[in-house]
Amino acid sequence: MKQLLWIPLVLGLALAQTPIPTPVQSPAQRSEQRLAQKATQEMAKAQAAKSYLQGLRLGNTPAWLSQGDALLTKAQSDLQAQRYFAAKERADAAKKIYEAALILNGQPLGRTTKKATRPDKSAEQAYRAQQKVGRLEAELAYYRNNNSSVRHLLGAAKGLQTNQPEVARKLAEAGLDIIKADRGF
Repeated sequence: MKQLLWIPLVLGLALAQTPIPTPVQSPAQRSEQRLAQKATQEMAKAQAAKSYLQGLRLGNTPAWLSQGDALLTKAQSDLQAQRYFAAKERADAAKKIYEAALILNGQPLGRTTKKATRPDKSAEQAYRAQQKVGRLEAELAYYRNNNSSVRHLLGAAKGLQTNQPEVARKLAEAGLDIIKADRGF
């Protein structure tokens, strides 16, 4: 009789200690989930940059700033349609446009720390801007991209390349992100 009482107790303990099996996700599902998370994070960063920019009273509001708003709207619709890669790239492009507007107006990006300024920093910035603008021109030609917003950003980057190289670089990077979103890789 005592043996019969122990059997349900042992079975109950054995069942209580076995872990509940978790649903197994395929690598494609995990990859899509990570991409969705990255797209959501980029969207939040772009919206934060837009909110910060709207809170400032900018003395110089460039014409290309409206493209950031259009890109953010398009990124939101891409996110809702589960086109995560396009949403991530467009949100990143919008964020870079907002950052370029901040730089153009003399606002610091990120944390402000006192750094020793290097004398060759402006030459390095001009070189990096020239490389990004050249890369954007090459990709426009190679992919035969006729996106008017990319061409507008390229024109603005070329115009700012000599006197505002960091702004030009950010605009060129935004154009490259738009091309990536359009082609899908």
